[in-house]
Amino acid sequence: MLMTDAYGIVPGITTTRETYEAEFRWGSSFQGVFANALIDGAAVDSGNSPTYELRPGLLLGQNLTTGKYKQYSATATDGTEVAAGILLEALRMQDFSGNAVDRFYAVLVGGPVQASKILGLDLMARQQMDKFIFDDIFNIPGHHWYPFKRWQTKTSNYTIVASDNYSVFNNLGAGGAVVFTLPTIANGYFFEFICMVDQTLQVSSNEGSNIVTFGNVTASTAAFSTGGSRIGNIFRVFTNAAATKWILEQVGNVAAVLT
Repeated sequence: MLMTDAYGIVPGITTTRETYEAEFRWGSSFQGVFANALIDGAAVDSGNSPTYELRPGLLLGQNLTTGKYKQYSATATDGTEVAAGILLEALRMQDFSGNAVDRFYAVLVGGPVQASKILGLDLMARQQMDKFIFDDIFNIPGHHWYPFKRWQTKTSNYTIVASDNYSVFNNLGAGGAVVFTLPTIANGYFFEFICMVDQTLQVSSNEGSNIVTFGNVTASTAAFSTGGSRIGNIFRVFTNAAATKWILEQVGNVAAVLT
């Protein structure tokens, strides 16, 4: 059944349905990279009223489980904490019966943009949007120095997967030791681990005997485990080009325990 909210309206100019800020893109309209996207019916534009009316320029993240896009949120934990694209056109996420429905539309995933007109943009998102050219930071190569894309808190043992690449892990709230098991080694991985409670934080190789750190080239595990001296210590872990070694850098005043 075809439905429309224009049925029965008296002819003539009506009140404004929606207003938008100036165009968030700049340069030629051909300068852009686009991708087809399924926009989650639960997506909202918190700065708009009603919030189910999404405005052009809304920053989007992609849910790692469903593959759907919704509003970017730096504090999310489902994948939408990574800025993945920008909404090109206005979308209404409710049908005329008030039901939330998914929408299929293209999103901008690269190209020149005006930072001040992107809805929901923050410094973390800028770092993640390495395929975009911002109009206000031409003189800062790579946008800014921060290399990580996700912040993840784990209070129990966790096996890292490929989609966690460029994550910062921490153990805030843990009541005991937390062991992070690295994924099967491959080049291009980079992780950081921050001990934020006085509990043991351990990093373990999936293969064993291939961690390189202070005074050891065949370690299997590294842990901050000295009680009273664990909080604030940091591991940075990355792989060599040949994907044969995990390089583990320690930051802090207490040496890690190696096995």
